[in-house]
Amino acid sequence: MSCSVCATGTVIDDSKSNKAWGRELGIGEASIRRHLKHAPKVLTNQVSRDSTEESSDGSKSLTGIRDRAVTLADARAWITSTGDNPDHYTLSIRSIAYGDGLWSNRMSATPKHSKDAAQVMPNASELMASIDTWTPAVAPNATHSAETFVVCAADLQAGKTDYGLGSGDLLNRVLASFDTAAQIATKTRFAEIILADLGDIVENINNTSSQRATNDLAITEQIRLARRLMLEGIKRLAPLTDSLVYVAVPSNHGSVRLGPKSPENHVLDDYGIEIAEQLRDIVAESDKLSNVTVMIPEQSAETLAFETSNTVLGFAHGHQAQSPDALGKFWQGQSHGRMPLAAADIALFGHYHSLRVQQSGDSRWLMVSPSSDSGSSWFTNKTGESSQAGMLSFITRDGQWSDLRIL
Repeated sequence: MSCSVCATGTVIDDSKSNKAWGRELGIGEASIRRHLKHAPKVLTNQVSRDSTEESSDGSKSLTGIRDRAVTLADARAWITSTGDNPDHYTLSIRSIAYGDGLWSNRMSATPKHSKDAAQVMPNASELMASIDTWTPAVAPNATHSAETFVVCAADLQAGKTDYGLGSGDLLNRVLASFDTAAQIATKTRFAEIILADLGDIVENINNTSSQRATNDLAITEQIRLARRLMLEGIKRLAPLTDSLVYVAVPSNHGSVRLGPKSPENHVLDDYGIEIAEQLRDIVAESDKLSNVTVMIPEQSAETLAFETSNTVLGFAHGHQAQSPDALGKFWQGQSHGRMPLAAADIALFGHYHSLRVQQSGDSRWLMVSPSSDSGSSWFTNKTGESSQAGMLSFITRDGQWSDLRIL
């Protein structure tokens, strides 16, 4: 290497011929060729000019050769120069000295939230505000009935996204179901209305390892949205009956976990159960909701039963069975063990996201509610099947049911 080149710090590129570089630096053309042969990383045009890259997820990098090492302050200034806020990125730098006064520098910036996530991430306060402005279209009660109207809200999985749908779509779907239920309850004033949370009311972040990537709400926001939605259901239906009973059971997505598949404590350590307890506190403070009762299973139990209009309704999420075909056997075992479902005339389940109605045992009925969530593309891709979203509703009296609908 020519000492005159090292001393001046000149970077030789292909903008001039070797002979022209030799004349400029006062050395022979052969010296230039030897220099290029033995130190290509120093002298080639590729690395002498700054180069920038940007990935589809918003990550950026800047590579170049400079006369000094770079600092994080340089990285912040670089991001600022692009029109972005450096506080929105995780910044990193790398500096390697490889010659007399020559440095190879690389600055990288990774968004703290990807661009795609930012585009779909709803504003939680805006979601709540849209609930407040929703006005149901209802008419006065026409007739009175000694029957019970049952509405099953199953698998809301608040915070889950799929098929390009998010929490805003869930909000509209759930409120539309409650409005339809209210319209039914205004035409007939039922003796009692059951509003059942059949589990998986939130998506959670630790039911599976992938949920943090597919959610559009943090766990606290999931709880807040689910609670507000169920409260809106109570507010719509409670004035239309003498008694409204809100029922909640624990579930797999609702379970408070330390990590995937690792429950934190007992079965009632569950976000859906906590939401029910919060609703209990809310209705206790409201004179307008004094006809509302909240029910959850007894300690260490995952199921419960409740008698209404001479019908015993049983409630469970359904994750205890390996498949919907196994629910009948699960119910039989519950009956043999004298568990809460033993006395049920109609057993209600969620978890399987598709409507199912079948007889079981001595003219008893087993029903699985469809879900209110945005669907599961992985399941449709695997099986080719999908189901209508909504809430199961029916009217019951004397152990029988009628007017089954998906709201």
